[in-house]
Amino acid sequence: MCTSITLQSEDKLNFFARTMDFGFELNGLPIAIPRHYASTFHFEGTLKTTYAFVGTGQKIGNDYMFADGVNEKGLAIAELYYLNEASYQTSPVEGKINLTQDEFLTWVLGHVASIDELKEVIKQVEMIGVSNPLLSVMTPLHFIVSDRTGKCVVVETNNETLTVKDNPVGVMTNSPTLEWHLTNLNNYLSIQPTNYASKELDGYTIKPFGQGSGTYGLPGGLTSPERFVRATYMKTYAEKGKNESQALNSIFHILNTVTIPKGVNIKDDGHNDYTQYRAAFNLNSATYYFNPYYTQEVFSVELTEDLCSKDDATVFSVSQDFSVTKLN
Repeated sequence: MCTSITLQSEDKLNFFARTMDFGFELNGLPIAIPRHYASTFHFEGTLKTTYAFVGTGQKIGNDYMFADGVNEKGLAIAELYYLNEASYQTSPVEGKINLTQDEFLTWVLGHVASIDELKEVIKQVEMIGVSNPLLSVMTPLHFIVSDRTGKCVVVETNNETLTVKDNPVGVMTNSPTLEWHLTNLNNYLSIQPTNYASKELDGYTIKPFGQGSGTYGLPGGLTSPERFVRATYMKTYAEKGKNESQALNSIFHILNTVTIPKGVNIKDDGHNDYTQYRAAFNLNSATYYFNPYYTQEVFSVELTEDLCSKDDATVFSVSQDFSVTKLN
C-alpha cells in the first residue's frame, strides 16, 4: 500500500511525493549515490551509474536497494505494490537489458534523464521476476515516474511486457491498473469543493447539513481505489503554493489524507500496515525531503555537486524522536 502524487507550484516548480505504506519494517534512510558508482545487478553484472541520485533505501549485502528517488537530471521514480497484477518474464532475454523488478528503479535513476528517454530505452529492457532478498518473496511492483517538465507516467507489466502509460492526473496507488483507476474516477463526478444548493422536493426544501456537502461521497477508506480518488481530489483542489516552501507544505497536507497510522490497518498475519515514511522531491533542484513515521519533522538532502562527485554512497541518519518546540 502506497500513494504517490505530483504537484506543480504557482512559480512552476515541479514536485513528486509518496507515502511508503508497508507491513514489514523497511528501515529506509536517505541515501545519495554518486556518478560512476558501481553496483552489481542480478543478470547484468557490474554497472556504473551515469547520473547521481538521492532517495530512500537501505543496504542489502554489498549493494543498496531503493524504493524511490530523484536523480541529478530531475527524474523521480517510486515503486508501489501491484498485487495480483504484476507479470514478469521468468528468464533473461538475449540482447536485452535484463533487470529484476527490484533493480529497475535503481537502474532508471542511475541511467535515465527524462520521461522521453525512458519511453525509448524501455524497449531495450526486460523485467525478470526474482525473489526479493529482504522479503523472500517475488515483489509485485509498478512504478510512477515524473521529471522536470511535469510529465508523469506509470510503468506497468502487461502480459510480461513493460509498458509506459501517460498519467494525466499525476496520482498512483496500488492495484488495479492505471486505466482502471482513471475509469473509476467517473463514479465521482459529483465531488466538488463548494457546497450543494438547497433543493425542493414536492414543495419540501432539503438543505445541506453544513459546510462540506460538496464532498459527500468522497471515499475515506484505505483501499487502493479509495486512496486514488481521495488523493486525486485533494491534489486537484488544494492550494498549490506560490513557492517551494508553500508547495511542500501543501504536499504534506495532501499526504496527510492518505497517511495510515499504526494500528488501524492490520494484515492477515497480524502485522501493522502503516505509513513508514513520506518523501517529497523538488525535481528542479533535485532536493529530497524525508519524513519518518515517528516524528513530524522533515529532513532534506540537496543533491549537490559534492554529493554527485563523491567516491562512495552517503547514508544520512535521521532522528526518530518526536520533537516539540517550546515557546516558554
